[in-house]
Amino acid sequence: MNRTIKSVFTLFTFSFLSLSLSAQYGPQFDNRGFEEWTSREVNAVDEPVHWHSGGTATGTFSGLLSSQIEQSSQIRPGSTGTKSVKVFPKDMFFVTANGTLTNGRINAGSMSATGEENYNYTQRSESTHNTAINQLPDSLTVWVCFRSQSETDKAQVKAVIHGDADYKLCANGTEDPADKHVATAVLNFTRTAPANGDFTWRRLSIPFQNSGPCTDVRYVLFTATTNETPGTGNTSDDLHLDDVMLVYNPTLKLEPLTSNQLTASTTMDIHFTLTGTMSPENLNAEPNVVIVQLSDANGDFSNPIEIGRLTTNTSGIIGAQIPSVAEGQYRIRVISTNYPMVGENIQEIEIKPNTNIEENLASCKIYPNPLSSLLKVEADQTINGVRIYDLSGRWVKEETASGKTVELNLSDLQNGAYLLQLDYGDHNSFHRIVKISE
Repeated sequence: MNRTIKSVFTLFTFSFLSLSLSAQYGPQFDNRGFEEWTSREVNAVDEPVHWHSGGTATGTFSGLLSSQIEQSSQIRPGSTGTKSVKVFPKDMFFVTANGTLTNGRINAGSMSATGEENYNYTQRSESTHNTAINQLPDSLTVWVCFRSQSETDKAQVKAVIHGDADYKLCANGTEDPADKHVATAVLNFTRTAPANGDFTWRRLSIPFQNSGPCTDVRYVLFTATTNETPGTGNTSDDLHLDDVMLVYNPTLKLEPLTSNQLTASTTMDIHFTLTGTMSPENLNAEPNVVIVQLSDANGDFSNPIEIGRLTTNTSGIIGAQIPSVAEGQYRIRVISTNYPMVGENIQEIEIKPNTNIEENLASCKIYPNPLSSLLKVEADQTINGVRIYDLSGRWVKEETASGKTVELNLSDLQNGAYLLQLDYGDHNSFHRIVKISE
């Protein structure tokens, strides 16, 4: 009798995780934070929505299984939710039955612990027992709190990507049909705290090993169990899980510009495409910023000029303005901050002289020019601000102003030619100045 109970209650199990599409994240588990719960009349099973335990198993011996999960108010650090799921073992006829959480379904069909009729499987005919995806994730992440009497016993988290089949993970260690296997992410981990101790959380990041032979990504099967070894562990152990997430490698691309012939002060919309996981919601990451940068006149980005930015985790449009720089061949690119990378498709542009510069000279008096240290500006309108660029387009100095007369100390600038930008509020004017030695 003990052998039968042990074989039935220590099966690997997987809970249903329905996935929704997200422009930011790619396909994801529904209710991945375990905030929504439902009470099922059949077998009186209380489960998180889209997740299951032994109470919804199939097979000849399914009646011997129980649902060893419950709602918990213990949440991972930084969570905006209020619930997690607690998974726990039970003592069944003097045998420890491992607690499990599962996405698919468990089939209890054999009295032997390693019988081939004991398996976890994707049930394609039941929407609540399969998780459809169409992209291969880079990794699986989940927050865990594993409290155990043993310092060496290990709990397990595992996910398998597979093709179009009612895929089985059998208790004897085989998978069927094996030719539908795409990738696996698995980790066995020791306790984060002693049994009945503090709720100490740990974020797991588990890469998918893409071993094939299948390349047709259709479903993901997930399991979490209180012990990697069937029938072991202690009934005082428990495993809390929160915020399960699939992570996809991000990509950033600058879309073609509407024009590659530009002048100083030109405003333009920069379109970019951002996919993948830029700010994982279970990592408490700072919001990502996409920045538009302009190179120098030689196309070099060693000291780029920022010409626009947008806080976002998805594709978008950034309003940018070409600064007052020297004529030349420049380049424009986009970069990201949260997952630092340079976007694909860097654009070549030509910046031509602003034809309004000479016309603007008559509206103000700038002297001395050339200058050695002090520069005075007298205008017929109120000046709100002053910027100075070198001829590579690099912004080197800025001053605030609030009158028609401005005096600038430029003694800290190296000798050479510069472009002076005067901000009048509703328009700018641009002027060439030259710095010389005293």
